[in-house]
Amino acid sequence: MEIRFFYSKVYFRNLNRYKSTKRTWDEVKEIGQKFEKRYRSEIEQIVEIIPKIVGRPWRREIIEVYIVDWPGPSFSHPLTLKVREDLVLMLVILTHELLHDFYFDERDSEKFEETINNYVREIFEKINIDADEQLKILKGFHEERFGKKE
Repeated sequence: MEIRFFYSKVYFRNLNRYKSTKRTWDEVKEIGQKFEKRYRSEIEQIVEIIPKIVGRPWRREIIEVYIVDWPGPSFSHPLTLKVREDLVLMLVILTHELLHDFYFDERDSEKFEETINNYVREIFEKINIDADEQLKILKGFHEERFGKKE
């Protein structure tokens, strides 16, 4: 399976049609390209590890990842990755969204998101990247979405 990163100014403009982002298109491209270059090897490892962990092959041979900035979150279909200053957080979120490809029909439940985040933690342990802080941030996104647990 291959990941292909796309930089679409049209997509960027449409996502930001009603509420714009602080970053310019050039800043988005710069951060995205920095991310790609820095984590190319780790992304390849992640792509190899994911099907082993979930016990299923990839459904597609190519996954296109659109690099953007916008007021909303990253999401999986089409895979849209929001740029961030914290590149490890971007990698955590990319991994999370890639895992959604295996569970396309099982969405929008807190338990499901927790399962995916546990897979993300396992993957980051396997590639030896400390992402504890970023995983806490990701958990916070989901708590915000589903409401905090009492």
